[in-house]
Amino acid sequence: MKFIVVEKLGQSAIVTIDNAPANTLGLDVLAELESTVKSLSNDENIRALVVTGAGDRFFCSGADLNMFTSGDKEKAAQVIDAFDRSFAAIRNFDGVTVAAINGYALGGGLELALCCDYMVAEQGALMGLPEARVGLIPCAGGTKMLADKVGKAWAKRIVLGGETVDARKGFDIGLLEEIVDPGFAKIVAVSLAEKVGGQGTSAVAAARQLIDNSSDVTLTSQLEAERSAFLQLIGSAEQLEGVQAFIEKRKPIWCTEDED
Repeated sequence: MKFIVVEKLGQSAIVTIDNAPANTLGLDVLAELESTVKSLSNDENIRALVVTGAGDRFFCSGADLNMFTSGDKEKAAQVIDAFDRSFAAIRNFDGVTVAAINGYALGGGLELALCCDYMVAEQGALMGLPEARVGLIPCAGGTKMLADKVGKAWAKRIVLGGETVDARKGFDIGLLEEIVDPGFAKIVAVSLAEKVGGQGTSAVAAARQLIDNSSDVTLTSQLEAERSAFLQLIGSAEQLEGVQAFIEKRKPIWCTEDED
């Protein structure tokens, strides 16, 4: 891999975007990101994913704007497709995902972070969707994911007004789950990931999907979905081991159905 560095720590994998100087996302970077995340998703030993940027200034500054200098719509469509595939790989990752924001997260960089379940940022980090400044708009789900996290009013301030928010403001408006000191985003993100990694994989996946879909359904529909997912877990090797471990006051030893 030329632009993506992977480090495995226990049940977690740290995926670092390394494309100096600003960790921009070109087609080659996006292709590597997609293949890396898909490979890790198929690794039964990896239950959590931490995404971060190389260096101490940029998490990810978004798309490489050189891809849009020609005004070629066909090429632009290819870029959008590449963003869709790589970001979908993160959203569809079987375990939990954490963005460790260690600097600027702008444009596609913030959209990348928004694809993760948790967002942890260091003091000094700046986040925004400034595409309108260059006559463009977010094209990788930013308008939806940002509005879901911070509400439409703040989403409009950030997208329409081109505002950037620092870590404190991001935490205050609900964009971030945690603020940490400089240099500690990755450490805290791994700690969060490991906590979730200790839970039942199938249970986490089911609960995550239910939460992600909850804003679009009624309570009645959600209750039906919860009931169906709950009953689907009953009788699985994971569920039986989890309950037995609790009764025996020990940590569960998780295994896949194929290993059972």
